[in-house]
Amino acid sequence: MKTTSRPRKLAALILASFAGQLAMASAASAAGGGLLGTGLFAPPPAPAAAAPAVAATPAPPSLLQVEQKLAALGYDVGPVDGVGDDQTNSAVMAFQKVTGQPRTGVLDAVIPGQIMATSGSPAPIKPDGEPSRIEVSLARQVLFLYEGGTLTKILAVSTGTSETPTPTGIFRVYRQDAGWHTSRLGRLHNAQYFVGGYAIHGSLSVPAQPASHGCIRIPMTASEWFPSHVTKGMQVIVSEG
Repeated sequence: MKTTSRPRKLAALILASFAGQLAMASAASAAGGGLLGTGLFAPPPAPAAAAPAVAATPAPPSLLQVEQKLAALGYDVGPVDGVGDDQTNSAVMAFQKVTGQPRTGVLDAVIPGQIMATSGSPAPIKPDGEPSRIEVSLARQVLFLYEGGTLTKILAVSTGTSETPTPTGIFRVYRQDAGWHTSRLGRLHNAQYFVGGYAIHGSLSVPAQPASHGCIRIPMTASEWFPSHVTKGMQVIVSEG
């Protein structure tokens, strides 16, 4: 009898304890605390907050993409091949001149993004100029070539200094020379004369600032193709602005 009564007493004690806990739970629930207030049914742990998403930094444009964009805007980059050379540097400098930036000719950390974001063409110097014409801005040191009413090329140039200024006004090409020639103004390559011995011509030196004896210097690479886009009598507009 003793062996049988001990398990029964133990079971009775467990039931009594559980009954007491249920009673406490009922009381807490009645008081508005619900079963969660008793500690018998603990809420699941709150999920950890997700880390905020970090936007991926876009990769900078490649040199090939920059050249493609410059060419589409009319700048003379030469072969669009993703290879940086003097023509690429000249096109970058022309872009810097047009947009009023320091004239370095260097693709720094900022310029490629600005080039890629550019759309449209610079405003013409003379909107009512002839459909095929040459415009030169002395202030910006750039040349704009229009063909059939469309801006087709933009070149960095170097014009006359303050001591030997380039004439301003509206002129016409009156003579075209092929190859190298020496004049009172220096050595000229494929010169396109527009007034009084002054010409647009290729030069081995086309710095960022005015440096000529009054002519309009263009890069040698441009002087190779430029004459084929110019005709005798073509309008040439040279402006201070």
